Amino acid sequence: MKLLGSRFLVFVICVFVFFPCHSKWEKFREHLVFTEYLELESVKKINDIIYVWSMIDFKEQQQNGNLSTKFYSKYDCSKKRYKILSIIEYKTSMGRGRDFKYTKNITNESNNSKWIYPSSDSTDYTKIKFMCNT
Repeated sequence: MKLLGSRFLVFVICVFVFFPCHSKWEKFREHLVFTEYLELESVKKINDIIYVWSMIDFKEQQQNGNLSTKFYSKYDCSKKRYKILSIIEYKTSMGRGRDFKYTKNITNESNNSKWIYPSSDSTDYTKIKFMCNT
């Protein structure tokens, strides 16, 4: 019985080590240079404000060496505007790995903490409409 318990414990540890939880990224749009994804499972909604992670996965390495960038953004559905709160830049595709640069609290640390109001014909406006279901 003790051997069975030990094997089960080893199995559970292996599952957590070799099959870590990953974000489920949903493709939002395809571009010539990149693909943009949204992590819809992470969406938080407070009144008309939505918080969500998005990711740009580049098809080729950028000049700064990055292959992907994640953004944590705040969307104001009532005014059709947004702010980027945090950025994580990765040297690997799909935001994986430990080689990254994390910039947090952009709104608090930047002089440009104003909301971005995208034009109604832009992809950013389309993203706001999608996130806000309008």
